[in-house]
Amino acid sequence: MPFQKLEDLRIYQESKALVSEIAILLKDVKYEFKLKDQSERSSQSVMENIAEMYGAYYYKVKKNSLRIARKEAYETVAHLEQLHIKNLIDEKTKDDLISRYKTLIRSINGYIKYLNEKESKELDHGNNNKA
Repeated sequence: MPFQKLEDLRIYQESKALVSEIAILLKDVKYEFKLKDQSERSSQSVMENIAEMYGAYYYKVKKNSLRIARKEAYETVAHLEQLHIKNLIDEKTKDDLISRYKTLIRSINGYIKYLNEKESKELDHGNNNKA
């Protein structure tokens, strides 16, 4: 299997696109500094934790980074809800971004499942060699 670069991972590409869109969306927000900062930071954290997962060696560390990315994605969803409640973003924008985050969360869950299966196969393979 050829080596896959971080930039080729779908979950990384989508998280990066969402960071950019959140930044553009919040560019003109003037008075909700705390909410703006928290929204940008949680969105960035999703992407950063996916990158951290990619650079990790051990499955446990990889899966933990993905769980943090998933948690930050849920936090970003909550921030989008708050931005809408405060009339800082319209409903369509909120719904579109939340839908994309939910898709990203499902993809993160799928990647965690993939890592679990890969880890299990390696453990089984290692046990078979020792028998």
